[in-house]
Amino acid sequence: MFPLYDENPRTTRPYVNYALIAINFIVFIWEVIVTRFFTNQRAMVEVFSTHGFVSARFLEDISRGALVDAMIPLLTSMFMHGGIMHILGNMLFLWIFGDNIEDRFGHAKYLACYLLWGFAAAMAHLVWAISVGGEQLLIPAVGASGAISGVLGAYMLMFPHARVVTLILFFFITTTRIPAFAYLFLWFIYQLIAAALGAGGGVAYLAHIGGFVAGMLFGLLYKSIVRLRVRMPRSGYQAVRSAGEPMQILRPLRIEGIITPDTVELLAEMPGVNEQSIEIKVEDNIVVSIDAVTEDGSRRYSGRAILRSKVHERPSSIHYLNGILRVRFRRLE
Repeated sequence: MFPLYDENPRTTRPYVNYALIAINFIVFIWEVIVTRFFTNQRAMVEVFSTHGFVSARFLEDISRGALVDAMIPLLTSMFMHGGIMHILGNMLFLWIFGDNIEDRFGHAKYLACYLLWGFAAAMAHLVWAISVGGEQLLIPAVGASGAISGVLGAYMLMFPHARVVTLILFFFITTTRIPAFAYLFLWFIYQLIAAALGAGGGVAYLAHIGGFVAGMLFGLLYKSIVRLRVRMPRSGYQAVRSAGEPMQILRPLRIEGIITPDTVELLAEMPGVNEQSIEIKVEDNIVVSIDAVTEDGSRRYSGRAILRSKVHERPSSIHYLNGILRVRFRRLE
């Protein structure tokens, strides 16, 4: 099964995700040039030994207190790959799943989490290499797989119902839409089985598992913080109470628009909303008001957008998925 794309809208441009993908490809081009497309064995050994994560060297640097010397190869190893299929597979997963994590975490937090997940993956690989011993302590580990596994773990918990359009290659070729939780859970089970059976092929399955578990923990932490914010008023929020109703937190709604020659599409992020509570009103064909209440009744979203073009009073489509509301209007002539 090969993922093609996910049906999960976002509200921001994933600049950090774009940068990570670009850096990985730039480093790979450098590898290709230096190693003559991996045909120069001496150059390959030098490049991967110097810039890859070597467990024995890491332990030696830590034992003598050289933390910087220990961390630099760990960092550089996250951007190196051992072949064209290695990097293409990793970047496909990062392209599909990374943008939504960045959208939720924010640019700076996403970058920090990505690097932390890569560190967690390297530590899991280190534990495995120590347990096995021998030459495994001397083999360089490279690739963004560990950090990307963290992205997958966070995605599985934060967007479990998002659909992943997947290419199925069996006795036939077809595509199907699979819930993210099911797809990524199966991916994780495969890593566990491969690790338990001692599958090799140069794949660091324990690094994948370590990164994935770290991503899941961050996803759980994020969801816990979101729940806490729902229950606790903060600066910029206003607590309101209607007669006979429990206290609600009124949150101003940020609305973004996409204008085409025929339509105007509005996007608003409001997680946890009861779809039946969404109210959309159009005034004078140019002012759109959106109101909604969360399923537990603790928050109410409210916002207005002044359009540059007049639209029909009734939306042509309303779509709410994974906390993102998409409303499309037809423009008036």
